[in-house]
Formats: sequence, C-alpha cells, structure tokens
Amino acid sequence: LSNLNVLVTGASSGIGKAACILLSSRGATVIGVGRNESSLKELKSNNSLYDYMIVDLLEEKDAAKRVINQAVSLLPTGHVLTTLINNAGILKGGGAGSFINTTDDADNDDGSKEMISNYNDTMTMNTQVPYELMNYAVPHLEKHPNCISSIINISSVNGKQSFKGIIAYCMSKAALDMMTKCSSIDLASKGIRVNSVNPGVIKTNIHTSSAGMNEEQYDAFMKRSVEVTHPIGQSLGRIGQPEEVAELIAFLVSDKAKFLTGECIAIDGAR
Repeated sequence: LSNLNVLVTGASSGIGKAACILLSSRGATVIGVGRNESSLKELKSNNSLYDYMIVDLLEEKDAAKRVINQAVSLLPTGHVLTTLINNAGILKGGGAGSFINTTDDADNDDGSKEMISNYNDTMTMNTQVPYELMNYAVPHLEKHPNCISSIINISSVNGKQSFKGIIAYCMSKAALDMMTKCSSIDLASKGIRVNSVNPGVIKTNIHTSSAGMNEEQYDAFMKRSVEVTHPIGQSLGRIGQPEEVAELIAFLVSDKAKFLTGECIAIDGAR
C-alpha cells in the first residue's frame, strides 16, 4: 500500500486505530483525526501514523473543510491524498415513543429535548460529516488514475436491519449506505471508488463512550451478542475484533479491489 496517502477519522481508538496500524504497516502514509491526543501521539511514535490532528468533528465549525485542507498540507511534499476512511461516528439511544410528555408545558418535558438532541447529533456525525468530508476530499482524490483513489465509509449492520431503541443510529447508517451507493455512481467517472464496511458487534468503546452503557450493561450486551440462539447473537459465537475489520478495509483500499465500488459489505459473524 505504499502508493496510498490515507486520511482516517476516529483514529484514536477501535476500528480507526486498528486501520491506522495495519495500513501503516503495509506502507501507506496515514494521517489520523481524533480527539484523544495521547492515543494519537502514541500511534505516531510507533510509526502507525505519519501525523495527526486533534479535531471534534461534531462540535467544531467547518471542521470537515479544515480537516481535508490540513491533511493535504501535512502529507510529505509531492504526496496527494488518495484515500478517505470515514470512521468517526457516535451511537446514542432513543426509539419510537420516547417522547413521554405530550403537553404544551415547556417546563415539564420528559425526554423529548434530549431525544431530539440525540437525533440531531447522530445524523450530523454519522451522515452529514462523512458527506462533507467526501465532497471536500474529491478534488484531491480525483488527481489519481486507474481507480487508485477510494472512500471507505464505516457503517454498521444497523444500516441493513432493524434494532430496538436506537432508531436514529439505524437511520443514520442506512443513510450512509445510500450515500455510498449514490456517490459511487457520481464519482466513478473521476476514478474514485466508494464502499461501505458494515461491522456487527466489534469490541470497541463506542457502546460506553457515546451510547452511555455502564460496565454491567456492556458486559450483558456482549454476552447476548455471542449467544447464537439469541435474536441479536452472532452465528460464529464470538465478538469481532477491530483488527478483523481493518483487514477488510485494507483489501478495499488496495489495487486488488479496483473493480469493486458501490458495495456495503457486512462483517458481522453472520449476525
């Protein structure tokens, strides 16, 4: 992968971190974006990142435009961005019927404001931010011939099937998958491939960092996920690892996948 110059969002943990480590080990020049500076600094010191940026993609104004411009400037002289991996995302709860209070009393709100805020944050982070990053990146990505350039959107099996209590998250990932399919057509003439990776339950911190699970809830969720007879269980009977998802990402950005675009590929242990 020595011909690739890669930008990875959500690079400081989980799937993003695993992707940085693997792609760098195979010769790619990788720029990481995240919020955990100590983790990114460690990745750089271990030669798993060429450089990094500390950015809050949800809260900072014009973050997507700044990230692309800064990433391009951080690359070595003569290098041009070839690959965008939209990995950063959030998971917040809230299902249908979450608005308990239906009166006009603004001081007696039972959840609606929080649920609307969760919805807006989820759709912004999981759908709008990847859309903006993609569009700001295209002028750089299209400079390469022979479909070297690609965009990988880290989606979820939640974009393919329904789950209880996380309606906004499922909607956002379904929207991201459709963005992948539509943009793959729009960008094909520019030689840019676009694919989604749809993980099942992977051992990362998303359920505790943004979904709000405590340790007991997380352990119970993980236990259910490995029970093959449970409705949300994975048929292989185990949790996936970030490194396994990174292997799929590495294939999709490589020359071996130059005829593969517009696909949303589940990696979920046959959930």
